[in-house]
Amino acid sequence: MLLICQCGGEGEDEGIQGIGESSGGGETSGTLNLAWEASSDSAVVGHLVYYGTRSGTYEHSADAGSTPGSGYTVAYTLRDLSGGQTYYIAVTAYDRFGNESDFSNEVTGLAK
Repeated sequence: MLLICQCGGEGEDEGIQGIGESSGGGETSGTLNLAWEASSDSAVVGHLVYYGTRSGTYEHSADAGSTPGSGYTVAYTLRDLSGGQTYYIAVTAYDRFGNESDFSNEVTGLAK
């Protein structure tokens, strides 16, 4: 069963959504499923997911790949996380030249 996590801070009804119940085994095999609406900017070609274990401090990033276009939902799974650990996550959009947008709102999720 997948549940949307409780997200704190401003703009909690916008942007990305962490999904709290994810598959995963032991302490280092946790996962976290994410979903967000693709950027409406036609110049955007992809999204980067930033995540870490402290609010506002993202020790890791992952390329979520090419964007499906405006109006579509992007789904991405973070893998090899520490099970039981809370992660803070934000997303940026980038264009073909590597220019990045500002961070989305930050959400939290518990790796399972």
